[in-house]
Amino acid sequence: MQSGITVSPELHDAFNSFTSDPSLFCLPVTITSESLTPQSPIPFSSTSSSSPKDAFYPSLPQLSSILKPQTPIYLILRRWSGDLAALTYIPSNAGVRAKTLFASTRATLVRELGSEKFASTIFATEEEEVVGEEAWKEREAEENGGKGRGGKFKREDLMDEKERELEAVRRAEEEARSGTIGRDVGIGGTFKKAAGAGGMHVSMPVDEDAKAALKALQQGGMVQLAIDIPTETIKLAESESSIAPGAVAGKISESSPRYTFYHYPDSDAVIFIYTCPSNSSIKERMLYASTRRVAIEVAESEGIKVSKKIEGSSPDEITEARLHEEVHPPQDNGLQRGFARPKRPGR
Repeated sequence: MQSGITVSPELHDAFNSFTSDPSLFCLPVTITSESLTPQSPIPFSSTSSSSPKDAFYPSLPQLSSILKPQTPIYLILRRWSGDLAALTYIPSNAGVRAKTLFASTRATLVRELGSEKFASTIFATEEEEVVGEEAWKEREAEENGGKGRGGKFKREDLMDEKERELEAVRRAEEEARSGTIGRDVGIGGTFKKAAGAGGMHVSMPVDEDAKAALKALQQGGMVQLAIDIPTETIKLAESESSIAPGAVAGKISESSPRYTFYHYPDSDAVIFIYTCPSNSSIKERMLYASTRRVAIEVAESEGIKVSKKIEGSSPDEITEARLHEEVHPPQDNGLQRGFARPKRPGR
């Protein structure tokens, strides 16, 4: 997926200056006015050696000053070897639209500046992955090789158990978005190809109350589903027969993931809302991410046609304006979104 964002002339000029000046450590890049634009470059730390290899690690703490909560950014870095790395930093608590926009533009940044000029591209979701010396040493070990499996280090070899679980969550979320099927999610909820239908069969049990509530969903109504973790069963969390768009967020849990189906008033649109708070447990995140498509299948089996899908890490992101925009998109773009993808420029 590409976002349509392009590199600005200002960034081209700033990048040329950056590559020709070995005293510069980092060139931050952001997205403004539908273009990739540069911020002020950061020189190597004044306490650093003149050698890029010796200067790299002491300069990392400077990056903390440009990393802001919930704000994605690109960093072009001159590494220990003197070559360049393009790092995409998308905080895990950033808004869904910002996440999607920056993730879908990262390839454009590298391609338009010249793929041959970058030795590596890196994706990070936590500040420590950007400023932490240990994280960079792991990358260096991975690139240089070692005596792990096959004679070389793999990043998974250097992860602890929690890091491996988080990596599995990220993979599960990506696979859930792309509709990957025919795999066991590891902790319940096996996906299988449905015979002759091209769809999915779900092995996770569904509570009868949840089915009944979905079947009875009418305009202005809301049905919220949850997974009972010990039994790995989809159950009814809450049901409302009449609720205003502005009140939906107040009905969604701030501490646990939820699947919410909302039939927008005076329309045929049913919006599927997936929320997963950042403080959810590893098992919750894994199970909900991998079972999201299952919840939609369950609703469709009860006669619901889901026409809009949005997600968020907090109920605060599910605003009245956002729900209205999903059902009544601005006339100047008319874009039909999947999981709240960004608007294409010029449309």
